[in-house]
Amino acid sequence: MSAPGRTALTAAAALRVGPAPGRQRLSWSQAWPVVVRATGADRVHLVHGAGGPLGGDDFSLDVEVLAGASLCVRSAAVTLVQPAGAAATAPAHWRVAAEVGGGGWLDWAPEPTVVCDGAAMCSRLRVRLAADAGAVLREQVVLGRHGQRGGRHRGELVVEVGGEALLAHTTELDGADDVLRGPGGTAGSRAVGTLLLAGYAAVAPAPQHPAGEAPGVRWAWTELAGPGRLLIAVGEPGAVGAQLDRQTPPRPAGPQPS
Repeated sequence: MSAPGRTALTAAAALRVGPAPGRQRLSWSQAWPVVVRATGADRVHLVHGAGGPLGGDDFSLDVEVLAGASLCVRSAAVTLVQPAGAAATAPAHWRVAAEVGGGGWLDWAPEPTVVCDGAAMCSRLRVRLAADAGAVLREQVVLGRHGQRGGRHRGELVVEVGGEALLAHTTELDGADDVLRGPGGTAGSRAVGTLLLAGYAAVAPAPQHPAGEAPGVRWAWTELAGPGRLLIAVGEPGAVGAQLDRQTPPRPAGPQPS
């Protein structure tokens, strides 16, 4: 239920990119407040047309990268998740589904999601890659603004390559839960970042230090059973973001569509 006097928002957007002579062809449909802006031949930015999302809002985005095409997805600002009011108990929902065709490439790296005190967010990123496609998927969640403990966040990352399951990963965070904030969880840290190299992106050289610790951040890589490699970093927001920057490899030379 949303707060009295406010109607929860529902919005669905779609984005499609395909090769074309001399230049890729981008097309999209959008529904306020999920706004798509093309900022390059292979780049778009997501823009939130209103504050939030707030409790009860339900937003989605479908992405299609056709064979031989490439797409970079960014966001114009952080996603600030806020409660809709004292009576609101439903979380906000953000669902992204992406399909990447043969020889295609997806670079997903929006700005962090900040979950304020009293707010709740459920997100799901599902990506299906052709056997010879590649993707770099980066996300960061921050519990609360400065001085806050933060709200609740459940994030799912589900990836398939060539029809085979590569990863099904769920992150549960709650700034008010002493167990999740304890030694078995974030150990009091405010930010968690994930970086997945999937498909031909995983042919990048293995990291020199698969796990480590630096001021304000701890991180570890996991080699997956299929063509993939997952990094998880935990710490303070700025240090986590900087570590993700350092660990993101340049795009490797990938297969070309036949």
